[in-house]
Amino acid sequence: MKTNISYEESVEILRELKLEPLGIEKVFFAQSLNRVLAEDIVAQEDMPTHLTSAMDGYALKFEYLEILKHQGLVVGGICKAGESAYISCKQGECIKTFTGAKMPQGTDTLVLVEDVREEGGKIFHSMPQAIHKGQWVRQVGENYRQGEVLLKKGTKITPFEIGLLAELNRVFVCVYIAPKIAILSGGDEVIEVGEAKRENTIYSVNHHLLKAIAQNWGAEVFLFPLLQDDKNHNLESVRQALKQCDILVTTGGASKGDFDITQDVIRQECDMVFKGVRMKPGKPVGFGIKNQQCVFLLPGFPNSCAMTFMLFVRIAFAKLTGNVTGLPMPLKARLQGGIVRKDTRKEFRVCNYEIVDGEYRVGFWDKKVLQSSVVNNFCNQSGLLVLPEGGGDVPDAQMVDFYPLQSLLNL
Repeated sequence: MKTNISYEESVEILRELKLEPLGIEKVFFAQSLNRVLAEDIVAQEDMPTHLTSAMDGYALKFEYLEILKHQGLVVGGICKAGESAYISCKQGECIKTFTGAKMPQGTDTLVLVEDVREEGGKIFHSMPQAIHKGQWVRQVGENYRQGEVLLKKGTKITPFEIGLLAELNRVFVCVYIAPKIAILSGGDEVIEVGEAKRENTIYSVNHHLLKAIAQNWGAEVFLFPLLQDDKNHNLESVRQALKQCDILVTTGGASKGDFDITQDVIRQECDMVFKGVRMKPGKPVGFGIKNQQCVFLLPGFPNSCAMTFMLFVRIAFAKLTGNVTGLPMPLKARLQGGIVRKDTRKEFRVCNYEIVDGEYRVGFWDKKVLQSSVVNNFCNQSGLLVLPEGGGDVPDAQMVDFYPLQSLLNL
């Protein structure tokens, strides 16, 4: 087991894990949100399949523009969306055509209703030279062509992919099986949400915070009863959790206190790969393997817990879903106000960010003290400012790396 390693080394260890997707299942497309595609989605036909009106107007043949200006074009009929039969347009005529309708046979251009004058069953246009051929007409295959790969295997399904699948009439899609994440958290000082508050107790934030992040990734999450400061109880809880998960996450009990016993249980049940990372917050983080299951030992403070979950667990989770994105690249931002550093570890500070004059600006204008217990620091538009290991103070206006939290909440 490696100890007190750099953040970069810990991430590289996770990236090198030989983890394969858990399998493939077929699901109803509308229930595939946040899942990862296990197949390419290919267009079965052109879209549109025919020339289509993009606006309400009059369909005509481009060569009739001079007639439109001087003699006017006879309105030969109406064409609305949803009609399957083609309407023909005779010479010297136009067809009133509505948005989404097939363009009538013999037409290739549309003039807008508001741009013409209708009089005596004819339409007139004072500036036909401003009209170009194909105007306001959606061409065949403009959206996509038959045989085109529209969604690649490994794509995470968002609401927009759901919309496309509906357009394609894909009733079922093949997705990777969602990893099961078990979360164990607690300690005698921790009580469940809804319990009556007792003196010197805190509510269980970690359980529900991590579950919400994992569900946003598309995980199936199991919350177990709160751990106690009792080794036998913790051992039984860990063994039960390992029976039904692909990733086990424990929070708390990872440091050097007399009652930090969770780490002893994890060492007993798993092959530890590393324990202790030179980062702030999150120094006690650990990682182990039990058969093909990943086990993460995370700190107990909510900020440290959430931060290490987003930075470490998402790498293993992504591999198990066939998603190769892992961690996003940090963005560049200009620091507002200098930073005085008192620690040489790599540091992730919860920060505010905004866009000013086309660039990101980061700072701490509405953050409370930078302690790992201040979970409200994460709320609103926040990010993680990244300070390198061994670096010194950072002056005002210097460019720094940061992650918008949303980039870590999404997979």
